Amino acid sequence: MSPRPTQQSPEDLDSLIARLDAADLRKIVGKAAGRYEDVSRAVRLAATRSSGDLSQLKAEIDRGLRTGRYLGYRESGSWAMQARPIVDAISEAVGSSPTAELVVLIERAIGHVVKVILKADDSNGMIGDLTRELLELHSRACDAGNADPVRLARWMVRFRFDEQDFFEADPVRYADALGDVGLAAYRREVTQRIEAGGGDSFAARYAQERLAVVEGDTETLVELLGGDLSQPYHFIRVAEAMAELGRDDDVLYWATRGIAETSGWQVAQLYDLAVGVHARRGEDRNVLQLRRDQHQRMPSPSTYRLLRSAAESCGVWAEERPAAREVLAARDLGALVDVLLSDGEPEAAWQVTEANSGWDPGPHRWMLLAEARERAEPGDAFDVYLRLADRELDATGKAAYVRGVAILKKAAHASQAAGRQDEFAAHLAVLRETHRRRPTFIAVLDKARLA
Repeated sequence: MSPRPTQQSPEDLDSLIARLDAADLRKIVGKAAGRYEDVSRAVRLAATRSSGDLSQLKAEIDRGLRTGRYLGYRESGSWAMQARPIVDAISEAVGSSPTAELVVLIERAIGHVVKVILKADDSNGMIGDLTRELLELHSRACDAGNADPVRLARWMVRFRFDEQDFFEADPVRYADALGDVGLAAYRREVTQRIEAGGGDSFAARYAQERLAVVEGDTETLVELLGGDLSQPYHFIRVAEAMAELGRDDDVLYWATRGIAETSGWQVAQLYDLAVGVHARRGEDRNVLQLRRDQHQRMPSPSTYRLLRSAAESCGVWAEERPAAREVLAARDLGALVDVLLSDGEPEAAWQVTEANSGWDPGPHRWMLLAEARERAEPGDAFDVYLRLADRELDATGKAAYVRGVAILKKAAHASQAAGRQDEFAAHLAVLRETHRRRPTFIAVLDKARLA
């Protein structure tokens, strides 16, 4: 039987549409437009798209991107889907004919959507995504050089300081459209807000930070972004700002200083920033040294992989590998087992457990070890599977029984390969007797047909 149309791929649907005549298409689109508002909007917008007249788009923006009612979770998703054709039409207009009028129209659309999101349960983020997309379209329209710089600066400040507090119109992104005149106007507007009492707000601080990035004001950046320079986060922000300015030497300075002066998991980002500079410069040996230092300082499977990648780029992984594993052996046996399994060395991973008999890798890692070892030594895997199954069956409840029986299935397979079927059958008999008062377990076991 042939598949239903709804099961066909988009390519198949396109080929069907291509075979329809104009009368059939008008009939189908007319019915869909009468039933679905998003289709109706798409039809109205398409009808005027080629003319360059924005009046219909403005009408749809005012009609479709506003609502006076509260939108619950489901309603907000539906509203966002119905708004999609309008955003798509704006995108097409930006791509084909960005104008000053269109810039103003997009600002109008953004204002409408922000008012909607303030009265909606946007837990799924769909309306927020529309807002971010509209902001990106606005910046692209401004890039074409159609926006009045002073007017644009005033809109950006008003949007962030007055209208809402969770979306940003980033002056770094708009720097080309603003130019010197617009940036000066932006600074004046921000200064006025600060002098009016908004100096401690996040909006004011963000604006000052981004202006410093645009202007390459390193001293102000360090003061605003660095704070007391007591945490990796402070150094990360300064280094990232230097990266935006294209100042690789400064990125290296702040990242290296942060590595030396702070601690914690965020230091990994500082290593990444420093490595990025050396990688861009083709300085593979410097990358290797940083990854070696990072692995020795905060060893994990992740730092091991990073070190391996850097060493392979230099052709020296064979020389680096023993020391890299020794670091894990001294600090994190679980991580050592993980990397050995990842490197395809199950025998070496198993030897870690043999050499550290008092150490428990934990159920998940034991399972990985058993699965990796089963082909070479099914008897060892069989013993592990039985222990793991017994551990699961210490708990009660169907979920535990299902997990335990699933492991017993693995044990059954391993017992055959090891020639220990009788031992497995005896173990099952003991389990049945021990848990005979757990009818749910017995039912799960019977269903597995392991007898």
